[in-house]
Amino acid sequence: MTFDEAVEQLVALARRSGGRITAVEVESDPNLASDRDIVSAAARKLDGSTNVFGTPQPATSDGWFPFAELHFTELPGSDKP
Repeated sequence: MTFDEAVEQLVALARRSGGRITAVEVESDPNLASDRDIVSAAARKLDGSTNVFGTPQPATSDGWFPFAELHFTELPGSDKP
């Protein structure tokens, strides 16, 4: 998976989830979980953008995704989250 594909897949998951994705959703998706480093980097890039807000994973978390949740206030290419 490329970095751009990971970004696209995270955005697609956010669309299906009403603009909010959780670590559980990402970590349970076999395609996203297949390349954890790239997906994590893509999530960090999204969190650094204007319309995406990430809630960091607690230090006690066993998961690999860096955010407990990503909330999209606006999704690319859409009028609503």
